[in-house]
Amino acid sequence: MRGTSVPAAVILLGALCSLLPAAAAAQETTPPPAPPQRPDTSALVFDREVFTYPRLQRRVPFAPLLSGDATGPRYEEIRLIGVIFNPNPDLSLALFGPRSGGGEQGGAARSFSVRRGDRLGNVRILEIQLTRVVVEVEEFGLTEQRIMELQRPGQGGLS
Repeated sequence: MRGTSVPAAVILLGALCSLLPAAAAAQETTPPPAPPQRPDTSALVFDREVFTYPRLQRRVPFAPLLSGDATGPRYEEIRLIGVIFNPNPDLSLALFGPRSGGGEQGGAARSFSVRRGDRLGNVRILEIQLTRVVVEVEEFGLTEQRIMELQRPGQGGLS
């Protein structure tokens, strides 16, 4: 009996055939595609915190204490010295002068004529009547309505 021997060429051919699919597979494989790049979705957002404060009967703590015309006279420094009344409220005038009888620190006493809606220091004129003026006084952020009466000589007021 003869031994069967497989020719070397067949062994070599078999080895090449077994390597061929692996080599072909190695050539065909490409690196996986990179994931698509998304645009930068993060954006800067600036939100400002806003405070609201209920007015009720309290002063807003964030409002400045001095408001209105700081250069004008204050309510305590003026008095009503005259009224030029007209039935049309827009044409009426109120005349204010210094509360004390003398002049202001060596200068002449200054008087002011104002109409409805005008401001005089911390005072805003609301209404001018025949013998009195209704004003709104603002002090430390609080407003209050007051009435200034026209004083006649001999009534106990400053003359």
